[in-house]
Amino acid sequence: MATFSEMKKRLKNYLNPYIHPSIKEGLYRLNLKSTRDISFAFTIMELIAILSYFTVFRELLSEPAILPSAIYATVVSLITFAISHHGIKNSKLPFSTYRHISVIYYILIIVFGIITSFYHYRHGNQMFVFFAIIFCLVNFFLLPPITSIILIWGSYIVFYLILYAYDGARTINIFNYALFSVLTLIGSLNKYRMQATELERIHRIETMNDMLQNVPVHDNVTDMKNRYALRDDFDSYQNHHIIVVMLDLEEFSKVNEEYGLETGNAILNQVGGYIKTHLTDSHSYRYGSDSFLIILQDMELSDALQRLSIWERSMATLSIPEIGKPIHYTSGYSHGTPRDEDELRMLIEAADRKRRDYSS
Repeated sequence: MATFSEMKKRLKNYLNPYIHPSIKEGLYRLNLKSTRDISFAFTIMELIAILSYFTVFRELLSEPAILPSAIYATVVSLITFAISHHGIKNSKLPFSTYRHISVIYYILIIVFGIITSFYHYRHGNQMFVFFAIIFCLVNFFLLPPITSIILIWGSYIVFYLILYAYDGARTINIFNYALFSVLTLIGSLNKYRMQATELERIHRIETMNDMLQNVPVHDNVTDMKNRYALRDDFDSYQNHHIIVVMLDLEEFSKVNEEYGLETGNAILNQVGGYIKTHLTDSHSYRYGSDSFLIILQDMELSDALQRLSIWERSMATLSIPEIGKPIHYTSGYSHGTPRDEDELRMLIEAADRKRRDYSS
C-alpha cells in the first residue's frame, strides 16, 4: 500500500507533470491553432446570430443583454482570431509567447456564456449556452492540470453563485451540476495528458531518427558501405529478386592480436576489393568487424553462382601480407523477393544460418 508521501508525490506529479520544453512548445502550437479555429467559429456563429436579431428575431432587440453580449462575443472572438492567426502564420516568435491567449479567451468567452445562460435561466429556459461553451472549450484547448482546475471549477462555481444569489438556484440539481463539473475536469485532464504523451512519443521518434541520420554509413577501412546504409538502400531491394550472401572471416580477431591492426585493416581492404571487383560495388556492406553482406539484385541464380565462383577463387588467395599465412572464411547465401524490411532481415538471417552450418 502506498504511503502518504508516495501518494503526495504522485498527486504532485499528476497536477504538475514534467514536460520537455520542446514538447511544451508543441502543446503551445496546438493550443494556438485550436484558439484560432474556435474563435473563428464563434465569430461566424455570433455574426449569424446578430444578423438573425435584425431580420427574424427582432423582438429580442428590446432585451438589454442580448445584442450587447452577442457583439461582445463577436469582437472578442475576432480579436482572438486575428492574434492567433498571426502567431501561427506570420510571427517569428516562439509559440510560448502566445501561451496565455487560450486562457484569456476562455475567461472572456465564458463570461459571455454565463451572461447568456443567466438570461435564459431567468426566462425559464435551458442553460444550454454555458454548458455548450465550456464543453467546447475543454475539447479544443489543452489546459495544464492546475489551470484546468482553476478555470473549469472556477466557471462552474461563479455561475452557481450567480444563480444562488438570484433565487437560491432553486431549479438546479446540485448533484448533477457538481457531477458535470467533475466530468468536465476529468476530460480536460485526460486530454492534456494524452496529447502530451503523444507529443513525447513523437519527440522520442524524431530524436532517434536524428541520431540515425548522423550515424556514418561509410566504412573507411574497406571503402564500402556499412550496415547502417542498408536502411537507406531498402527501397531499392523491395519487391526485387535478390541473392543475399553473408561472409565471415574466421578467427580474424587473432590476426589483429598477433600481427597488429594495420595488417588486419589491409586484409579487410583486400576482401572489400575482391567483393567490389567480382560481385558488386554498390550493394556490398561491411556488416560487422569481420563480416560482410553482399546483395546481388535482379540476377539469375546461375549468373550469380558463376560470379561467386570467380570471387571464391580470388578469396582462396587471401593471406596475411609478407607471411603468406592463408585467411579462412565461411559464407552462405539465400535468395528471395522481400516485400518489407522484416522479409529482408529474414533473408539475411537465412544466409547467416547457412554460413554457420557450412562452418560446423
